[in-house]
Amino acid sequence: MSMKIERDRLVKVSELHTDTSKWLEASQDGPLFILRHGTPAAVLIGIDAFEELLDRVRLKADLERREQQSRGVISLEELQKRHAHSRSK
Repeated sequence: MSMKIERDRLVKVSELHTDTSKWLEASQDGPLFILRHGTPAAVLIGIDAFEELLDRVRLKADLERREQQSRGVISLEELQKRHAHSRSK
């Protein structure tokens, strides 16, 4: 997966150490990509974005759980079709 990262959202580790408060505040406006030796090493996000991400992960897990549970349940119509099909063999 490829994503476009704006240059003003890239922060060197040394800059993060120098002015942590500034970058913590900036993370509230969107993710910051922390660079180590010019390569993205981590992402810093604000607490609101983190909570939204957790909500989405929980929702996805809940939907997947419900889908798995529903796979074990079939409608009466489907059961009748299967039964009719097996009897015709």
